[in-house]
Amino acid sequence: MEVQRKGRYDRNAFASCLLALGAVLTSGWWLSGTLLACAAIGFALASRKALKADDSLRGTGFSLAGFVVAVGVLLFATVGLSLLSLLLFTIAPPPQ
Repeated sequence: MEVQRKGRYDRNAFASCLLALGAVLTSGWWLSGTLLACAAIGFALASRKALKADDSLRGTGFSLAGFVVAVGVLLFATVGLSLLSLLLFTIAPPPQ
């Protein structure tokens, strides 16, 4: 029994997923994690556009995973850490 494939995978979807993984791994370094996450979001959006235009392409899951992980990294690295530092600054005791 032979399995029929729908089509080829979109390269932007794979790139988005790999860049999002790189953003997670480098999220300790704020700038590199943010840049990789922004690139992953860009590739994910380009992939979604290509997937809608061509029905023979595959990779919707990779594209969605890359987008969600990259947005999570951006929210954690930018908004989350900024709010945490603001919170710690406000509850810190005044200097003596």
